[in-house]
Amino acid sequence: MRRRIALLYCLVVFAESCLAQSWPAKPINLLVSSAPGAGVDVFARILADRLKTRLDQTVVVENRPGASGMLAAGQAVKAAPDGYTLFLMPNTLVIAPYVLSKGAATVNVITELAPVVMPVYTLMVLAVNGKFSAGSVGELIEIAKKQPGLPYTGGDNGSPMHVLGEQFRKAAGLDLVHVPYKGVAQAVTAAIAGQVNVIWMPTSGNLRHFSGGALRVLATSSAKRTALLPDTPTMVELGYKEMDAVAWFGLLAPLATPAPIIARVNREVNAVLALPDVRAGLTSTGYVPEGGTPEALAALMRVDDARYRKLVAEHGIRAD
Repeated sequence: MRRRIALLYCLVVFAESCLAQSWPAKPINLLVSSAPGAGVDVFARILADRLKTRLDQTVVVENRPGASGMLAAGQAVKAAPDGYTLFLMPNTLVIAPYVLSKGAATVNVITELAPVVMPVYTLMVLAVNGKFSAGSVGELIEIAKKQPGLPYTGGDNGSPMHVLGEQFRKAAGLDLVHVPYKGVAQAVTAAIAGQVNVIWMPTSGNLRHFSGGALRVLATSSAKRTALLPDTPTMVELGYKEMDAVAWFGLLAPLATPAPIIARVNREVNAVLALPDVRAGLTSTGYVPEGGTPEALAALMRVDDARYRKLVAEHGIRAD
């Protein structure tokens, strides 16, 4: 029996090795949960273009927005585990199962998909309309205390920015009201127009609004000051020790995707992220290139799962 088990194991390893050597033999489908030009889609197209060169095979970006990202996640879960379907997801999908209504179709990305790599993350910042009088977090708190019910936005209900906003509201003892928008782009547009003067938002795709004066950044949620905004204090250094978080993007594959293929994709994505022009391009648009191992992404997903499960329950955050 032991010999049969050993033989079966060797056959499986041999089959996976052969598959990895012949992969990719056809176009690869890269699922994203946002609409074209929005959110993670921007980075997805950069990655797809560079992987095409390295793999000598087309990488097709397929946009599947809807249901708080669960449409794309569900498609990834059901896809064949052959390396021809990859899923680039925002960490919002770690939060989604805890904020969606009971009965909603959800995917647990931690247990139902295989981690490949965390290619990039984006910082989250507290900003105000450029004409708003607050020039610091302290001044914003003073204004908010004089104006109970002061509105702010963090984009979608249940987004990482919304969670940060609720953490800040409670920690500072403020009466703030969250105004949801369908995505970051709409929220940023509203803040620039002065429809809502306070916003938690990502740096990705938005640095031009800060340099141009349309929005003023008061603080970041990173643990340490960032080269993107070197003169901006962090919430941690201002005394908000629990407000250390980033919005990251993870590349995942269907469960049972052969380990050699996951290793190959991981290696190629890390190689893309090491290219000087790619790093410079990502940094200039507000992304921070990261990379690493599948195990590092898995660990990060578990940490965020515990973090957001606790915060969502503590602040009563819902997506509807």
